Amino acid sequence: MTERLPRHTCDTHLHVFGDARVYPAANPNALYAPPEDRSFAAMKALHDAMGVDRAVFVQPTIYGTDHRLLHDVLKAAPQQNYRGVAIVDDSVSDAELARLNSVGVHGARFNFGSRFKLAPSVGDFRRGLDRVRELGWFVKVFGFEDDFLVVADELRKIDFPAIIDHMGGPDYRRGTAQPAVRLILDLLKNGNWWIGLSNGDLRSHAGYPWDDAVAFGRLFYEAAPDRCLWGTDWPHVHRFIRPDKDGHSDYGLDHEMQRVALLERYLPDRTARDRVLVHNPARFFGFA
Repeated sequence: MTERLPRHTCDTHLHVFGDARVYPAANPNALYAPPEDRSFAAMKALHDAMGVDRAVFVQPTIYGTDHRLLHDVLKAAPQQNYRGVAIVDDSVSDAELARLNSVGVHGARFNFGSRFKLAPSVGDFRRGLDRVRELGWFVKVFGFEDDFLVVADELRKIDFPAIIDHMGGPDYRRGTAQPAVRLILDLLKNGNWWIGLSNGDLRSHAGYPWDDAVAFGRLFYEAAPDRCLWGTDWPHVHRFIRPDKDGHSDYGLDHEMQRVALLERYLPDRTARDRVLVHNPARFFGFA
């Protein structure tokens, strides 16, 4: 197992869940049921074992725009160590955004992953971006492979802080010259765009230790070393959607540290590791 992480390491992308009787899935056709053993307490135990001190909670898609759990978790947690990311559409009132802002939600995520069928229309996306900008929030965009190509012109117009989730989800088999990767590199030429060096294992076709992810992680780090972030994506909800045939689980300490080891293969040295784990997220999310 890799050694404990440096002080003030931030997990910039993960999800927590609550009692399904209190916080049920908002959509009856949700891809999975809320897992009751993936709570804030379970996350905190994992982070303590890893050496993670700070985190950013991302609203799970199964809750839609019902942000009660996200609000309650952040309200109970020490705000100096935690932030949140909401799902914003026209149904979310200004009062709700203000309520979320008061407990540390400072970003909105837009899901362009075609397999999820949750992509906003161009009009909805523009309206959401305008509201986010007015609040002084950042935006996160999520998609796989060529999903971003469809909205490339809209992404290029974003002129406030924005994060590309999970390295943009490229198909490693298509190489680093594929159009989606070129688009990401083009966006990263602008100082407002950041990228998450997370979930490299999820896209791997080679299997552990995920050698096919390394060239992509290195490429993105070299493109914007001061604007790279890292997150566990705990508890890896894709496993609830498509469980391994042998029931394998991969959300425990050893597996998370294997993912940290993958991140370290993207980076040239310890200075780079500390930049991605500590200094970049402190600057982006406003941690002291």
